[in-house]
Amino acid sequence: MFTKPISEITYEDVESFCQEWAEGVRVEYKRDMNIKRHIPKIVSSFANTYGGLFLIGVEANQTNNQVISIPGIPQRNGIEEQIVQSALTGIYPGVMPGVKILNVPNSNNVVVVVRVDESVQAPHAIEKSTKIYIREGSITQADIGRIEHLLKRREDSKVFAQQILNRIEQRISNIHNFPKYIDKGVRASEVSPQLTVTARPVFPYRPLISASKIHESHQGPLSPPRRVTGGHFCYNENEYWELNVYGIVYHRVVLFLPPGERDKGIDYGVFLLHINYLIQRANKLYEDCEYQGNIKITAHLENIWRREVIDTENQNITANTLAEPMSFDSEVRASKQCLARDLMDENEQKKIVEELTWQLLWAFNIPTDKPHIRGKIRKRIEALY
Repeated sequence: MFTKPISEITYEDVESFCQEWAEGVRVEYKRDMNIKRHIPKIVSSFANTYGGLFLIGVEANQTNNQVISIPGIPQRNGIEEQIVQSALTGIYPGVMPGVKILNVPNSNNVVVVVRVDESVQAPHAIEKSTKIYIREGSITQADIGRIEHLLKRREDSKVFAQQILNRIEQRISNIHNFPKYIDKGVRASEVSPQLTVTARPVFPYRPLISASKIHESHQGPLSPPRRVTGGHFCYNENEYWELNVYGIVYHRVVLFLPPGERDKGIDYGVFLLHINYLIQRANKLYEDCEYQGNIKITAHLENIWRREVIDTENQNITANTLAEPMSFDSEVRASKQCLARDLMDENEQKKIVEELTWQLLWAFNIPTDKPHIRGKIRKRIEALY
């Protein structure tokens, strides 16, 4: 239930979940509900920590936190609206939870599932911005040290993520024959466009999975993976992959190498292909470690000065426009922020690929704000699935 689309959650899911999960850092049960008192405190504590599930109408043992029964609460109009409104107005900045109301069999009662994501806007305060709560097994009021940590987390996590990415890029530069030579004394990386795609938690401040689990479960598409501090990598002469315990997935590829093709354009279909590859691998990693927080996906094109994009699928991307599909930048970056569980949904995957591709193609003078251009891109993306 942490990752399943909330609209698809069933009462049977709730029963199974309650049998498996005790109350803790990511789970809260309440027999009944006082919206004004419970919602802001519980929802904000989840948002300030790792996200989680709040189930209303579930009775748990106060000693061992195990579920006793699911009696539900009386059905009434407006439960979902009241919960959402309380989270938006009783918390600062406001939090938007997901809510699903399910009928309890053989009764007139309902059980309410409230799902909260880890927030990129943390810390969230309640009671007129006077109190901040986190979860450490149960709800705890944050001390000044924890508040300072939450306030610094955004900036610190950016620095930490960049340090990891810098180490990856240094490792690539140290690997012999990556990318391979195409002329004597000249590296392909100096003349050929390259695409780097990454996925990472917005706040990569804690390990999500062990290095041994990565090595065991993520064998990758290239050469046998090499163990490295915090994860593993694999490569061949034109591609590089690395997975890190902090949830960072990194992929770099040289887009074309043969000397006779240097003057040809770049088929933008390779953008779609490699972004999709990255999404699939990131999705498996986040599923394995049950991460459900915010992630950032980036695509970075280098060595594209005066390069053209072409369409090898016979759909002229610039038809009916005056666009000259050429870049006058040497590099371009595209980014998209979403939730880890979005990667589990095929339609959401397609939207992510689309949005990143729109951003990349704009740098090649392609009017990706035009519906007919977007339609052509979408058609090629559909062919990947």
